[in-house]
Amino acid sequence: MVRELKALLMALVIIAGAALPAPVQAQETRDTARLKFYFWERIRQESWDNTMSLDEAAGDSSSYVRLRTSLGALWTPGQSWDVHLRLTNENRVYLAPKLDPRLKTDFNVHEVIFDQLYLRWKNPGRLGLTATLGRFDMMLGEGFLVMDGGPLDGSRSGYFNGLRLDYALRNKNALTFFFIRQPRTDTLLPVINDREQAMVEQEEQGVGIYFSGRAKRTGLDAYLFRKDAFAHGPLPKGALHVAGGRVVHPFTEKLSLTAEGALQLGTLGDRNRSGLGGYFHLDHKPGRRFPVPAQLTVGGIYLSGDDPATPRFEGWDAAFSRWPKWSDSLIYLQARETRVADWVNFASLYAGAVFEPAERVKVHLTWHRLSAPEKTAPSALLSGGGRERGSLLIAKIAYDVSANLAGRLIWEYFDPGSFYAAGADAFHWLQFELFFRF
Repeated sequence: MVRELKALLMALVIIAGAALPAPVQAQETRDTARLKFYFWERIRQESWDNTMSLDEAAGDSSSYVRLRTSLGALWTPGQSWDVHLRLTNENRVYLAPKLDPRLKTDFNVHEVIFDQLYLRWKNPGRLGLTATLGRFDMMLGEGFLVMDGGPLDGSRSGYFNGLRLDYALRNKNALTFFFIRQPRTDTLLPVINDREQAMVEQEEQGVGIYFSGRAKRTGLDAYLFRKDAFAHGPLPKGALHVAGGRVVHPFTEKLSLTAEGALQLGTLGDRNRSGLGGYFHLDHKPGRRFPVPAQLTVGGIYLSGDDPATPRFEGWDAAFSRWPKWSDSLIYLQARETRVADWVNFASLYAGAVFEPAERVKVHLTWHRLSAPEKTAPSALLSGGGRERGSLLIAKIAYDVSANLAGRLIWEYFDPGSFYAAGADAFHWLQFELFFRF
């Protein structure tokens, strides 16, 4: 299967390579071939103190600049076909400490990868079907379970390798089928300046079906999929079956409720496993100008933890969605607890507000009261006796300067509770970002 998928992806490289030099005329007729190039540059600085240790005396503060560059081309040879190619590189400049902890240099010249490379066939045979084959981004719903196929490279990429079929049903309903395979490192396509960047701890594979539709005014999603993780080193083989659904119901034009939940069953090594997770948020949009908030939100999150007293493993598995959905800073702390961006044994009650003080400017404020559904074994980081994770305050300012330039500033403050070891210190986490697109 891996050889077959690799052969298909390499065929797409040849197709795209042959297509890019071809002279085309950008006309607006639906049957004329069109070629569009684009350039993205993201400049992001991240600074934090004791985010991973919760110990001010540990000396683990860090500050670095991430430079992510993407160059892409979208070729549309006709009404029914797309070929998308995107190359991406992300380098880092280290400010404190002065050296990359892995490469021992102050400037990390990293890989150039195929971030996107797919062939898309639209409406073959007028069946309302769209087929996408290759390497592509995929977010289902709000990204609760399917969002990022390679969590270990951070936000450099979020692609999946595989096949996606989208079938348009009546009344704006849709059915999506997907098959994906994610190797530990990028072995499916060529990598320039290969640094053997890990994408995931163990090779993963998934197959599933996702329905999205409406019942009158209410949005309804339902899904069923399987994830397989292949054994690697001390990490055992695992199989996970997931069934869940999502509801979006508008009570009024200004007030709506979103809720999603899923049940997980399967095996983890020689243990049976189960997990339960979900979230909800109630959103109110007053429809008045600043200083009244543009949106008010209250919500909750529950992701089950494992009870060490039982033979079954009950911890939630984030599946293909290990990304900073609820916090950019906590994913670093999770790396010490289990794995990076591993949303497990996690619960929150939260409230937030969005303000729009000027055109194209949004200010987001969110406060979380965090807890853990299950106690855990004591360690240097965890107390083993409490379940209160603590309080998290998030402030974000987003400014869309123009169609080509946007900026963002995020500050997060975490005050740990009894779930962590006695004497755990609070931390600050700061991110500043500029994003250019042409």
